[in-house]
Amino acid sequence: MNRLTLIVSGSLLLSLWSCQEHVPAANPDPFSWNCSYDGLVLPDAEGTLFIIGGGSRPLELMDGVVQRLPSKDALVIVLPMASSEPDTSLHYGIKPLVELGCTNVHGMNLQPGTYGEAQLDSIRQAKGIYLCGGDQARFMAVASGSIQEAIQLAFKNGAIIAGSSAGAAMMSQVMITGDQIKEPDYESTFSRIETDNAIYGEGLGLLQQAIIDQHFIERSRYNRALTALHDHPGLPIFGIGESTALVIEPHAISIEGAGQVVLFHPNSGKVTANGLIHFDQLRLDFYVTGDHIP
Repeated sequence: MNRLTLIVSGSLLLSLWSCQEHVPAANPDPFSWNCSYDGLVLPDAEGTLFIIGGGSRPLELMDGVVQRLPSKDALVIVLPMASSEPDTSLHYGIKPLVELGCTNVHGMNLQPGTYGEAQLDSIRQAKGIYLCGGDQARFMAVASGSIQEAIQLAFKNGAIIAGSSAGAAMMSQVMITGDQIKEPDYESTFSRIETDNAIYGEGLGLLQQAIIDQHFIERSRYNRALTALHDHPGLPIFGIGESTALVIEPHAISIEGAGQVVLFHPNSGKVTANGLIHFDQLRLDFYVTGDHIP
């Protein structure tokens, strides 16, 4: 399967690059970047991240989660705290897993003062955790601390952690909130590429050396991703389209689903005196289902 690589250096150069047929050049590739499992995720982790960019979640996509469980009887926890309608989120979070044959799926709407050690232990012991959509900052306001630590332990112990939309954005250590300093009203995509503008939060820290953006293709969130690329030198940005999953597991990093994943390779760029960000030698890779990221 080919991937589309786009290199920006003043003008645009489009080229098709076959992962299987590529032969390294004699000189090191100036755009090379090591995106191995160990280089991306929480240290000592053995689990899988199934990161969905939002939109519909057809059964064939969610089957990728179920197939990575040790069995259909394994404990799966669904967490809806990102949603303003958690009961509805629980229903639609649980439904596809049950339809695919999972027999041990439990929803937990954990709010301050409503949970204890028993609930946290269930998360620690879970073989699968699904994070519902909504507002990633709302989720982290509840989960930061003991819930976050329980999710991290499950991931370290080999659980598959899946999430869609906000459930995707919160997986990284550096979390895009979608808010801006220079724009009081929410914009689905930024209208500017400027420094000292984007507002970030702390996510779950499962993905430590990359940043996730969701609904990426459908909402054309390139300005937001480019801003994050500058603001966090050394970190790549994964922009995930709807009904599409970036799957990060110990032996492979791959794409599943109907859409595309855009990988922005690390590039801090430069800033003009009035705060405009500009890049040179910027590399973007576009991946589709069946592709593997080397």
